[in-house]
Amino acid sequence: MDSKNIYIAYMHFSNNIEWKMHRETEWMYLGVGKEFREVEAVELVNSFFSENDIFFITDRHNSFMIGKSEAILKVKEYIAENDPVLANKDFSKMIEYNKIGVVRKGQRSL
Repeated sequence: MDSKNIYIAYMHFSNNIEWKMHRETEWMYLGVGKEFREVEAVELVNSFFSENDIFFITDRHNSFMIGKSEAILKVKEYIAENDPVLANKDFSKMIEYNKIGVVRKGQRSL
């Protein structure tokens, strides 16, 4: 699947995601830059996705399949200026990062 179609699929399926609550909100803080909690971020990705390959999504021109083990390095690289998203192959599970250092995870009802 090319970058444009990955992004279009993400936009379509993201409307059906039920975001999991973390305390009183769906967002939890992971930090940005030097404050980025890499260990927690890796644990989140590893515990949430069972697949080894997931989609890394930022926009129509920069979305692609990536190994789960490489995903957090890409998130760290892009999070300062983008809101990267990780999704499984059928877009039923997603983790959305925001450039202010928060993240949320969810899945759609099948």
